Amino acid sequence: MKKILLLLVVLFGVLVASSQSPVDSLLRLCVNASEKQKSELYLQLSLNLKNDSAKSNAYSKMAYQFAVKYNQIPFQAKALYYLGETLFNSADYQSAIPAYQKALTVYSGIKDTANIVDCFKAIGLCYYHMDQGDKAITQFIDGMKLCENDKKNTAKLLSNIAMTHNRMRNMNDAIQNYRKALALNASIKNFTSMAINYNGLGEIYKTMNRPDSALINYLKAKDLHENIEFTAVTLSNIAGIYMNYPDSMNKAVNYLKQAWSIFGQLGLYQYEAEFKQGIGIILYKQGKYKSAIEAFEQSIELNDKYNRGYKIKTTSHNLLSKVYEKTGNYQTSLKHMKLFIQYSDSLAQNEKYEQIATLEKQYETVKKENEINRLQAEREITLIQLRKNKQLKQLGMATVSLLLLLVFFVYMKYLDKIKSNKLLREKNELIEQSEQELRLLNASKNKFFSIIAHDLKNPLHTILGYSYLLNKDYDRFNEEARRKFALNIHQSTNNIFRLLQNLLEWSRSQTGRLNFSPAVVEYQRILDNSLSVLRSMADQKNIVIKAENDPELEIFADPSMIETVLRNLIGNAIKFTPEGGQIEVSAKRENGQILVSVSDTGIGITEEDSKNLFLIDSKVKRKGTNNEDGSGLGLILCQEFVDKHDGKIWVESTLGKGSAFTFSIPAKAIA
Repeated sequence: MKKILLLLVVLFGVLVASSQSPVDSLLRLCVNASEKQKSELYLQLSLNLKNDSAKSNAYSKMAYQFAVKYNQIPFQAKALYYLGETLFNSADYQSAIPAYQKALTVYSGIKDTANIVDCFKAIGLCYYHMDQGDKAITQFIDGMKLCENDKKNTAKLLSNIAMTHNRMRNMNDAIQNYRKALALNASIKNFTSMAINYNGLGEIYKTMNRPDSALINYLKAKDLHENIEFTAVTLSNIAGIYMNYPDSMNKAVNYLKQAWSIFGQLGLYQYEAEFKQGIGIILYKQGKYKSAIEAFEQSIELNDKYNRGYKIKTTSHNLLSKVYEKTGNYQTSLKHMKLFIQYSDSLAQNEKYEQIATLEKQYETVKKENEINRLQAEREITLIQLRKNKQLKQLGMATVSLLLLLVFFVYMKYLDKIKSNKLLREKNELIEQSEQELRLLNASKNKFFSIIAHDLKNPLHTILGYSYLLNKDYDRFNEEARRKFALNIHQSTNNIFRLLQNLLEWSRSQTGRLNFSPAVVEYQRILDNSLSVLRSMADQKNIVIKAENDPELEIFADPSMIETVLRNLIGNAIKFTPEGGQIEVSAKRENGQILVSVSDTGIGITEEDSKNLFLIDSKVKRKGTNNEDGSGLGLILCQEFVDKHDGKIWVESTLGKGSAFTFSIPAKAIA
């Protein structure tokens, strides 16, 4: 068996040495082709030689000349587009733009919408790489105007717009466009593009120093993308986020190791320098200075081994300086600080060299274009000689067929293994998801029992106690005492009613029986309905409620859900505002969203409690200014209802001065 395999390998080597490449085949066809046929053949040569910019450019120009001569309009446009692609891949964006624009003009003449969109997209990317964001976005928008019914292309253009806004540091615009792209990709089940969108959102939130939001999006990206190299990059991003949390360093290490395992499988060993540097940072933050030093030194060695330049090395020397300073070894710390400064200067100098290298590359491109005709003639002579080897090639093809059968058998075995691993991974993910759902259900159960045991019991005790006194000794109390008892019974009954109302809506949302029916509605009508049941509570505490909004303001929402949100927020404001205070309810339009805010002059909330207000397992429970009870369920319900509208809810508060709860909802339906 070993002898047979050895023979196959030898035959395969002979075949490779003698067989012709696609370029050879195309050149051979060019020998006997007519000039009219050569335009298409030269285009194929340009595409196959795209890694050799000089030759690819030359063949694109030759194809264009023949296409113009014989009035082959589609080939003219394609030749110009290929020329732009070659220049783009060579990072010569300034020269690529005119080529794309000429192709755009030709495609417009024949009304080839798909290729017109591709031209707008390509020109926009050129401007993006040239840091001319406004021009890039203009091109992307022009492309979107032509593909309104093409969700896939529209999503790509929205992603490009988001990417450009991110580079321009227009973070809110970037987030908005990524979310629009996500919605379109989700509607066509384009999971790969959804993963790219989630990863882009993660990068934005990381830049905005919002690690929790960044982590959520990175995790979603990891679960959606099928490309393992992209998965490895995403795992590295997740590890970088966990490094921000002192209690999550082990998670950071775990994700780094997973990423490095994938890079190793792919043979991308050059990334080991970043991996070691990341491990070193974690060890440094954990106070394990000796191990951190070893990791940073290994990172520098690997950087030199794979010739990764100055960036990683510069960062590692800076970190080594800090670690040695922590250990009290100031002499070694100073040594690495000097190296850090030295390599920082070298890094800046290297960037200048790269600019010079780009100019030299452009010169070489022109030089190669001048030599292409001579090379073509030599290759055609070689092709004539290759005809004599036809019989040998036929024998080689038979050998290749046998070898391909063997490779196919091995590949099928490999696919079976991948399929088994995928099934195992999916089962593990289902188990993990089930565990998470059980934890949430347990937290919901505990919350429900807590409300039944405490929040319902206390007001019922109040009602039972005062009603018992009135029934037993009614005549013993004066009018003022009886009015006080009646007021307390009314307040307790009102608390029970509000709590039961929230419990009913919460239980319906948890069991999936809550209908979500968004529509364009008048905001003023929802606000009036909410205030009608709360005015009496405010009047009892002499609290003034002010409402500021456009009477004709419209929102895209489920009326009953938003009414519940407003009712809970305003009710809480009344509860935690002392007598004689003031509450303001405002609504305004901003970036296609409606921002609704309920602010008060109440007792405020501590920073620690603010972080836990919207969590199901929160322990935050406080009495109102008149000793009113509260379950904390209202805010959880607000969070769920706002989430159903793809909105957000947050609080800003100063202890002793008041609080402002704000949520966002769409101004209108997304087209």
